[in-house]
Amino acid sequence: MAPRIDQLAATISANTSSITNYLHQNGLPFPSFDVDGPITLNLSPQAEHARSTAIDALQELLDLLQGPITCMIPKYNGTSLQIISRHDIARKVPKEGTISFTELAKATDLHVNDLKRIMRYAMSFHRLFVEPQEGFVAHSAGSKKLATDEIVRAGLGQSFNEFYGSFARTADALDSFKDGEPTHTGFALAHGTDKTMFDFLRMQPTKADQFSKAMRFYSAGVPGYSVSNLVEGYDWDSLGAGIVVDVGGADGYVSRALSKANPQLNMVVEDLPDIVVAAEQSWPTTGVRYQAYDFFSTQPVVAADAYLFRWVFHDWPDHYVVRILQAQVPALRKGARIVVNESLSAPPGSLPLTLERDTCFIDLLMLTTNNSRLRTMAEWQDIFSAADSRFGTVRCVSVEGAALAILEVVWEGE
Repeated sequence: MAPRIDQLAATISANTSSITNYLHQNGLPFPSFDVDGPITLNLSPQAEHARSTAIDALQELLDLLQGPITCMIPKYNGTSLQIISRHDIARKVPKEGTISFTELAKATDLHVNDLKRIMRYAMSFHRLFVEPQEGFVAHSAGSKKLATDEIVRAGLGQSFNEFYGSFARTADALDSFKDGEPTHTGFALAHGTDKTMFDFLRMQPTKADQFSKAMRFYSAGVPGYSVSNLVEGYDWDSLGAGIVVDVGGADGYVSRALSKANPQLNMVVEDLPDIVVAAEQSWPTTGVRYQAYDFFSTQPVVAADAYLFRWVFHDWPDHYVVRILQAQVPALRKGARIVVNESLSAPPGSLPLTLERDTCFIDLLMLTTNNSRLRTMAEWQDIFSAADSRFGTVRCVSVEGAALAILEVVWEGE
């Protein structure tokens, strides 16, 4: 049998060839970090599978060639991205042409020597910006997107202005608090608050708006988290012209996608009053209506066909999830469905490497920000049973290429 590194190299070569052939046959641009390079490749499902397979093999090959010590002490440092976000550097670089480090330093109020290393780190590690002539900066494809897309800026800002500093305080939180409460986290220590992350953000409208936009960035920016997986992966036709309640649905971006694909559905988006007011002002409500609701209180929409929780439960410790489910019970009719769209916790080696790493990252992020976690199928069954014995068996719908599973539980009570 060939050595593992040779097997991985062959996998990379074969799958890269498949992608090359697809792009060539369909007249699509090839990957490039040039300023006008494609942001996405627009691959078919088969070609996307080849891309994912190649990336998994690349990750493993890189680790093997670097060895155990380098894997243990990576060179990754988020400081560069944090400063680029905080100082809005992408929008201070001209869309066309270049700007000198000296002029950019003046525009950002950073020392030129600090700016150089910040930018050169981003160029090397993140493919953001280029230095076509020594001492002058221009855009790459990624930095141009950052400069022109507020959703991308929100995603970067949320990651590095809100989350990044919290990671360093997670160990302190675990040493200081033993109760698993969402107010006792690395995030709370880093931000000097005694509130949950959501309450902290809600007190600051700019941060709350950034968080809402960042959720759209995380969904759209990574194919595995795309809303399309939920839209296409679940049997919405089986609900007919039923009522679907999108609980904790933020500005309704998921409901709008579902309504567009399934216009027969009656979508209701529920979130806190300030979020609902902003959503109603910003988005047309054709096919979608909004309802102010705190999901720890009794569900006001009675006898709906389905209650959807997408990316909600992973934000809360187990005993809070039980409370949220119990708050739905008075509204449920026999046969009503609870639909959960979340990542599942899985044993090491049971997922493709890239998806496994993404899942582990989210799981640890939830510890840092909310004292919450991802869960296995067995743990989901335990939670539903703890909420009410009349919840049925948890059924899982897996969508190829999706990072989020679709769980369905039918209410068997009267």
